[in-house]
Amino acid sequence: MIEIRGIGVSGSKGSGIVFKYERKPSQYHEVRDIDADVEKKRFTDILKTAKNEIEELYQKALVIDQDSAEIFTSHEWLLDDCELIKYVEQLLDYGYDLLSALIRTKEDMKIHFLNMESEIFRSKVNDIDDVFDRLIKIESGTGEEHPFPKQPFILVCEDILPSLVYRIPDENLRGIITKYGSNCSHGVILARTKNIPVIIRVKNRYDVINNDDQIIMNGESGAIFILDK
Repeated sequence: MIEIRGIGVSGSKGSGIVFKYERKPSQYHEVRDIDADVEKKRFTDILKTAKNEIEELYQKALVIDQDSAEIFTSHEWLLDDCELIKYVEQLLDYGYDLLSALIRTKEDMKIHFLNMESEIFRSKVNDIDDVFDRLIKIESGTGEEHPFPKQPFILVCEDILPSLVYRIPDENLRGIITKYGSNCSHGVILARTKNIPVIIRVKNRYDVINNDDQIIMNGESGAIFILDK
C-alpha cells in the first residue's frame, strides 16, 4: 500500500477505482485569410448555444443550492462581457479563424488572472477554462471525450471545472483528487455542496496515481491510500 497526501478541502471518505480525466490541449493557427463577418456570425450563434447549456446547469444546481447556481450565472455574465466579445472580434478582424480566436482569448485571459496577487482572482481561471472549453467544444463539434465508469470511482484530474461536477454521474462518483486547485475555486465549492470528498494539490505525486488503481481517500485529512493490486 502506498500513502500520499494532498490538502483535504471537503470532508468524509471515499473509495473506488481511479479514473484520470485528461483535458486535451488546444492550439490556435497562424493568422490566415478568413471571412471575418461569417466568423462573427458563427460566434454569435455559438454564444447563444453556450448560454442555453449553462442555463441547464444553473437549473440543476438550483435544486441543490441557490449560491451554487449563481456560479453558473457568472458564466453567463462572462459570455455577455462586451470587452470579451470585442477581443474575440478583433482577432477575427486580424485574420484568425473562430476556433483560433477563442483559444487565443482563453490563453490571454488566463495569463491576466494568474498574474493577480489575490488567490480568489487566480482561482477564477477555472471559470475561464470552463466557459471557453464549452465555446471551443461547440465550435469544433466535439462531444464528451471521456465516458465515465459504470462503477464507483475516484476522479483524478489537474483541476475541477465547475460544470464537470454536474456532468459526472452522482451514483458512481466517490471523490475527486486534483494536481493543483484552490479551496476557494468554484469547482471545489460545488463539489463541497454536493458532499463529494475532495483533495487538492497532490502536485508531484500526481503521476503516482494511475488509472484503475484501487484507492481510499480522506477528504478531511488529505490522506490517499493506493491499495496493492
